[in-house]
Amino acid sequence: MKQFIVILSLFFLLVQSALAADAKQIYEEATNALYNLDFTTAEHGFETLTHDYSDNPDYWNALASAIWVRITFNQQKLNIESFSGRSLGTRDSKDTVNPADEKRLRETVGIAIQKAETILKKNPNDVRALYAKGISQGTLAAFEATVKRSYVSAHGKAKEAHDLHRQVLKLDPTFNDAQLGVGAYDYVVGVLPGLLRFVLSPLGVRSAGKDIGIQELEAVAAKGKIASTDAKMILVVVYTREKRYEEALKLLEELHSMYPRNFPFELAEASLYGKMQRWNDAERLYEQILGKIHSSTDGYERLRQARVLSALGVNDINNHQFEKATGTFQQVLSTND
Repeated sequence: MKQFIVILSLFFLLVQSALAADAKQIYEEATNALYNLDFTTAEHGFETLTHDYSDNPDYWNALASAIWVRITFNQQKLNIESFSGRSLGTRDSKDTVNPADEKRLRETVGIAIQKAETILKKNPNDVRALYAKGISQGTLAAFEATVKRSYVSAHGKAKEAHDLHRQVLKLDPTFNDAQLGVGAYDYVVGVLPGLLRFVLSPLGVRSAGKDIGIQELEAVAAKGKIASTDAKMILVVVYTREKRYEEALKLLEELHSMYPRNFPFELAEASLYGKMQRWNDAERLYEQILGKIHSSTDGYERLRQARVLSALGVNDINNHQFEKATGTFQQVLSTND
């Protein structure tokens, strides 16, 4: 079941919209920086918002999400391969986390929950506060699953997030963004084997089904005001697992055009071409990525050249270009990154 908890954790990359004009601009700039993997700028922006609007749980959630994404990136788990296999991560991934980062994330989430609960004490049906509290629980679920591999703990928090967002939708059916957590949960539980679902059902592990979950995610991608981008990233993973490669590729191309410094998007495109046995297209992209590394374009110098060369070498083998593959793997051995 742990692989499904890992997928579920993806949807908690959410960040929240700002209210005041200045806050909105800071939020948008920080969000753009986060999706472009500029963690320093993103965290600084969200920290500014938590200072200036300290009672708003949305900004504390945004900061916590940024911290989690940075930790996941540093663990080399922020790629499609980490969430598409039977277990989390790849052979390059690691599980170490700076204790100071973990402490900061947990404290930030704790503050977000406290701020949301303060609002809910005054109005238990405040949909924004319920949504924010769900995001807080979801961020903890994501952290427990991806960073700590604590899958039981992750599921409990993900279930609580799902229930809170279901409550939001009951109060306001037009709150489309709340369908993201609900849809991801429905999909994850829906793809569990039937016997396992039966065994887990007394524990409250139920869903509307895999297909409904996908439809809910697609609705957020099309109509969401806050979480549209996040829904598209989740759908990339879902479509890949469902072997709907063309749809996944279309979304990746759209996302990478919006966030050109997010090199995992382009790496995922190349990987998908490989799954589609379009070896020449995959080779073209890997060569393009290597060119960006060499020219330090769009922050690609942060990407290890050996990682790309290894993928290119495997692609050469699959394309029956064995002599070329030998040369590519020799380059891997000669790199010093």
